[in-house]
Amino acid sequence: MRLTEKKRIKIDSECRDYPIYLCWLNSVGGISYWLFSKKHTERTRTREGKSYVKNINDLETAKGNLDYLTKDSVHSFRVGARVKQEDMDGLTGLFESPKVQMLMNPTTWEVDGAKWQNVQIGTGSLLILDTDTNYKDIQMDIQMPFLYKQKE
Repeated sequence: MRLTEKKRIKIDSECRDYPIYLCWLNSVGGISYWLFSKKHTERTRTREGKSYVKNINDLETAKGNLDYLTKDSVHSFRVGARVKQEDMDGLTGLFESPKVQMLMNPTTWEVDGAKWQNVQIGTGSLLILDTDTNYKDIQMDIQMPFLYKQKE
């Protein structure tokens, strides 16, 4: 007896504006992919680090008595898509997976080779099923690793 299973793979060869291509470890141990395009925003969030009160020796040249030692910055994207109900299983896996990567060179990967970066999908809730419609408008946040950590 031969065990086989037919799998349907959706291939879209159309060029997309502002592509964000993600891959993740899915719930059955394989790798899944999704291309987000057009609808996303990008932001940076900074966080104060450590500061200290310094001694002032010369009031004439002093620029203040508070000085900062560090400052952190993290980049994030909010992506969205209009998804068919039948594809929500896969995107639920993206939302739940702890192992997600983002393609960092989506326009030059054929020349330079694919360069992937570990990212984290923001926590929260995702509407999986709505029986009133065949499409879902979804949004999720992609948090990048810290860009830099400035220290004095």
